[in-house]
Amino acid sequence: MKRFVVLVWLFSLTVAFAWSAHETLTYLIVKSTLPNADDLVEITPYSYNEKRIYNIERLILDDVCGRFMVNFIPSWAKFYPPDPAPINNKVPVWQVLTVYSVEPDLGMDEGLNLSPLQSIIGNSQGVRHMKYKLLFFDFFEGSESFLYFVEMSKQAFQRNDRYWGYRFLARAIHHLEDLSMPYHNAPGRLGDVLESLLWNREKGMELAYRHFSYDEYLAYLLYLEDQEAINSIVEAQPKRVKNMRELIQRVRLLGLRNLEDVDEIFVRVYPNLDRSLSWNDFEASAKQLEELKRITNHIMKDFSAYLKGFLLDFLTQVGEI
Repeated sequence: MKRFVVLVWLFSLTVAFAWSAHETLTYLIVKSTLPNADDLVEITPYSYNEKRIYNIERLILDDVCGRFMVNFIPSWAKFYPPDPAPINNKVPVWQVLTVYSVEPDLGMDEGLNLSPLQSIIGNSQGVRHMKYKLLFFDFFEGSESFLYFVEMSKQAFQRNDRYWGYRFLARAIHHLEDLSMPYHNAPGRLGDVLESLLWNREKGMELAYRHFSYDEYLAYLLYLEDQEAINSIVEAQPKRVKNMRELIQRVRLLGLRNLEDVDEIFVRVYPNLDRSLSWNDFEASAKQLEELKRITNHIMKDFSAYLKGFLLDFLTQVGEI
């Protein structure tokens, strides 16, 4: 039981975040893919009876377009999506998808009682935002979150509520993006995980710092307008899959297959990591991180291709394109 508690503690340290810059990643994908990205949709009130519970104090149901980016984007960012104010109570499709792709990270899933593991990890956001694979076992509900919001989006479009159709779709996009992040699929390489479980609690903190740091690395590339990173996203060609299960599997594999290489780079460049890294650290280590950049761009290229294929097929299915 003690080892199980430590394992779950390790999980709780590393699930607070996935990729940063959800809004910028989503913006680049949507604007380079959707033929109706500039179509205007009318802002409508929330009117849904959901199966999920949320932290009502942190749940945002009003429209925040035109007021979001200025308070969210870090001061050092050079590139990020525009965020114009609504005109005649209407906003473009790309803006709804961009702004609300961040929404699941703003607290709506925090402070809840969602799982039998809840009393141990104390982190309900992690329950809904990750899908760890450890040996032969999967933990938590990241893929279920994606599927849930796809279904909510379908319901909204069936009601001809285009605004909430796209807003629920933005939440689904967020969870699919989470599933592509290596450290959202496993806490680290198996040897390090076992070390943290059996005798070295500090190793768990080091794994957490690697997670947080890689999370910020994508933001570093996108916010500082790294052209190779942007091109890997914008130029990706849509990839189709047979069904949602295959989509989830392929996206998760992007993270799982690259975990060991990403982890090895962090160990080599930042041994004994004792804090989360910032963009200044990445700038100082740019030459040493060339392989990390290559891997990250590869993940982004393949992920963008899968998300583009999903968006085109889904929006065709619901009659939007």
